[in-house]
Formats: sequence, C-alpha cells, structure tokens
Amino acid sequence: MNGTKSLWIVVIVVAIIASISVGYAWGAKSSGGSILGSGDYATGYAAGMNAAKKKLVDAGLIPPTPASITIISGVVKSVDADRFVINAGKVSPNPLDPQGPTDRTIMVTADTKITAHIPMTIEENTAAMKAFQDSLKAGKPIAPPAPYTEKTVTLSDLKIGMNVTVTAAADIRTSAAITATAITFDAIPSAAPMIPAVPVPTPTKK
Repeated sequence: MNGTKSLWIVVIVVAIIASISVGYAWGAKSSGGSILGSGDYATGYAAGMNAAKKKLVDAGLIPPTPASITIISGVVKSVDADRFVINAGKVSPNPLDPQGPTDRTIMVTADTKITAHIPMTIEENTAAMKAFQDSLKAGKPIAPPAPYTEKTVTLSDLKIGMNVTVTAAADIRTSAAITATAITFDAIPSAAPMIPAVPVPTPTKK
C-alpha cells in the first residue's frame, strides 16, 4: 500500500514539473522566445499551463477543476458576533489549481442556517440501529443512521478549534470573505464521561 502511495506521489510531482515546463516553453514561444518579452509571454504561459493541465486531466493523472466551488471546510481561529475566521483547507481537488487565501472570514446573517452534529448516546445509537434493522426486515429500508443527531444552534455555540463546513451561494474559491448560507460543525459533548482516578501505590523503602 505504501509503495503504491509513494508511486502516486512521484507521478504527481513529475506531472506538475512537466506542466510547468510546458507552460514556460509555450510562454516563451508566444513571446518570441524571450522570457522578458512583452505581455504576450504571460498570455502564452497561461495558455501553456492550461493546455498542460488539460493533458494531465485527460490522462487521469489529476482530477478536473470544478466548474464552481461553494463549499469550504476549515478550523475555527476566532469568533465574533456576526462572523468568524477559519484556517481553510483546499477548495479544489486539482493540485495545480489556485487554492485561494488560507484565512477566510465567514459572514453570518439572519438567513444563515447553523447546524451542530451532536454525538449520539449509546442508547440513542442502539435505538437508531434497531429501527434501521426493523426497516430492512419489513422490506422498507431507511437510510442507515448517522452517529449523531442534528440540532439548530447559534453562532455562539461555535468555538475556536472546531472543524466547520461552510456553504455559500456563489463561487468562493478565491474569496477572502464569504457570506454563509449554511454552517455545520461537530459539537463537543457537554458532559464527557469521567474516568475514575486509580491511586498509584507509593513504593516503600526496604
């Protein structure tokens, strides 16, 4: 498994280097062979990069660029009254695409739906699984239960360090500020089970 993963990484690196080389070559050709040529160089370079990316996508070496990106995930860095900042993850599966700013400010309005995933208790999970199994036996299967329940909450329930997923109405791949239509995050249980402390015996001197 590790050997296959390493091989895939090597293929991606080689593909990226190849695409950059093609881009430079095409750009230099379009600018009359001079890297310090006119603005035609930038145009030629962009065309070369796009052509190289298309070849890599067509060959199945990298995934295609999404036409529109409206969902982004990240870790909460700060929370204010009507917004919060996340350290955002990658927005495009294509490694050659620009991924936008790392820090994104998420704007929250009165229309933003905020949902927390509350971990199920053992009893709740057992009941949900039983309902699922009963539906299979009755020939009317329902969706398998998730390990959480959903609860509508407010921005004040979002805390620093939480992983959050933000949905927007428009393409947000390069946006530093995003107006959210929906926000979901995994809530931390309010009362984690306490593990009793086990006293450690003090060694006696002989």
